[in-house]
Amino acid sequence: MSALGNIAAALLPLYGVILLAWAFGARVPWAAKLCSKVLVFGLIPLLVIDKVLGAETRQLLVIPPLMFVVSALMSIPAYRLAKRLGGDFDPKLLSASFSFFNVAFFGVPVSQALFGEVGVSTVICAYVGSALYGNTIGYFLIARTKEGTRTEATKALRVPLVYVVIGSLLAKWGGVTMPEAAAPIVSIAGTLVSVLGMAVIGLNLAETGRDDWRPRLMTRILAVRQIAGLILLGAALALEAAFVGILSPRDRVIVGLVALFPIASNVTLFATLLDTNRKAAAILVALSSVVSLVLVLLIVGMFHSAIPTR
Repeated sequence: MSALGNIAAALLPLYGVILLAWAFGARVPWAAKLCSKVLVFGLIPLLVIDKVLGAETRQLLVIPPLMFVVSALMSIPAYRLAKRLGGDFDPKLLSASFSFFNVAFFGVPVSQALFGEVGVSTVICAYVGSALYGNTIGYFLIARTKEGTRTEATKALRVPLVYVVIGSLLAKWGGVTMPEAAAPIVSIAGTLVSVLGMAVIGLNLAETGRDDWRPRLMTRILAVRQIAGLILLGAALALEAAFVGILSPRDRVIVGLVALFPIASNVTLFATLLDTNRKAAAILVALSSVVSLVLVLLIVGMFHSAIPTR
């Protein structure tokens, strides 16, 4: 099967999950929050532990810090756009939407389709950097819209992924490896992460109405985010190649593809857990997921012959 066929086979069923969850979400209003808790506190930490332990040290030294910086810098174009939009869109949600890349739910199947398990390890390193920003500063920015700065700063420190990453890195450098017996469990967890992450999008969409979509506004937001992501991540990879040179060509392609990935479902996960801005978050994530599917298929189709395998 071709690269495009592999990606389509991996992603299209997940988009079917969004549609099914959207159709039945109104009947199970509690399901979005349950799925969010299972993902944030169980499945995602397990997947990160496995991939961090299996990643190469050079990848861990470069990719997570690079993605953390890019995620942080994405708040700048978000801030500038928020000033122009005025009261049309929550600026804190806008900042989180710019900085959160859907690496775990969207990036894993794309990287696996293109490069196999080695691609998954690389993209999880990108996820670690993005998630460290998203689960600390990003979580705080969303959470404080509901309960206030001090309370939510404390809650941000309770997000388990931060400690999972730190523990996994210490275990990695201590020579710990994942037991072979855990491989089937991790494989199932990886599939569930993608399925449940997409389901949360659909479940939250079930609460939206026609007036919530605001197509012109959403198009403007997604266009600015896409351009900003390509510029900032492209510049970061160019600087790494020029002054560091640790990453392989394949690593740079995988990390570069992150710029095409949609807004992370973490935006809807946290909005669901905190019960704030759920409709706007779900719509932005859903629309960006459609745009990203088209962009990834287009770019891979155009440049597949030039994509390095090592």
